[in-house]
Parts: sequence; C-alpha cells; structure tokens
Amino acid sequence: MYQRALLAAACTAAFTFAGLGDSLAKSINTYKSWDGSNYVYEFGCPNTTTYGQVITAPKTGMLNKFSFWWANAGGDGSMVVRGEVYAWDGSKATGSALWESKARTISYSDTDFHKVTFKTGPLPLTPGAQYILFSSLDKDFEKCQNNYILKWGLVDDSVYPGGTFVYQNNGGDESQWTATSWSTYGGDVALIAAFK
Repeated sequence: MYQRALLAAACTAAFTFAGLGDSLAKSINTYKSWDGSNYVYEFGCPNTTTYGQVITAPKTGMLNKFSFWWANAGGDGSMVVRGEVYAWDGSKATGSALWESKARTISYSDTDFHKVTFKTGPLPLTPGAQYILFSSLDKDFEKCQNNYILKWGLVDDSVYPGGTFVYQNNGGDESQWTATSWSTYGGDVALIAAFK
C-alpha cells in the first residue's frame, strides 16, 4: 500500500510539472528543429546589415545568453558585428538598447555553420512582452571588408509561435532600428535563448 501511494504521488507530481509547460521554460530553442543546412541570407555589407529574431519573454524573465548559427556565404572578407537586445513594438525595435555586446570581428575561412553566442546577463525581461534579439554591423559598417556576407540557420515559422525572423536593409544606419518597420521573411532563425 505504501509503495502504491508513493507511485501515485510521483505520477501526480509528474503530470503537474508536465502541465506547467512554458511557465518553467529555461530556453527558447528553435535550433533543435533546424536541419543543419536550411538558411536565409545575405546578412552583411553593403545592404542587409541587421538580422534578428522576435521573442516573447517566458515567465522566467531573466535572459542569460542567446546564440545564432552563421556560415560564410562563399567569399573572403570580414565584418564587425554587435549583439543587441531591444523591446519590440510589433513592427520595430523601440526605446533604447536593453543590452549591447562589444564589437566582434567575424571572418570564417570555411562554409560550415558556426555557433555565435552573446552573453547578456542576467538581463531582466518582462514576462509575456516581446523583444528583438539581433545582430548588426551598422555601428561598425565601415569595417566590413570585401562585401562579406553570411548565411543564418533558418527553420519553418511554425516552430516558434512567440515571434519571427526579421531584418532591415538599412545600409549601415542604426537609427532605422527604432524609426522604420522591419521586414519579415516567413521563418525563425536557428536560435537558443537561455533564461535563468
């Protein structure tokens, strides 16, 4: 009888935790659905300088880091990028940067996909609110060499219902992040956003 009671209690606890779903989510992970080869491009100079993923903050609320997957689109060169986190108003970034990384030089000599991680935090986000996690070369546009272009890992838009992939063709003008609506493509980037 005692063993049955313990088993029943364990099953009840398992079903209870399973039902909590996203409220206990520690990450947003579209990477696990990525086939390792599907991509969107051309991220780089001279034009499409800003790519990102809109997310909805889970109840855990503290963003710790986020990762994208990038590959050289077949040329020689380099670019200097920064990771950014902004609030999202439904069509564009809004307000001031909630977080910005240091400048980072990217120059892959192969065409393999590479994981690129930006460590933010802990960065408090409002649960249920939307944010844009993105990377851009706008602030370092003049440092882009040989019209260097990257591909980003991409999954079907149905993989993550809390947001979508967005981009800007702003030619190095970061003021457009909060002034102009971003374009959509119909997908989600391969992403892991880890929360604490």
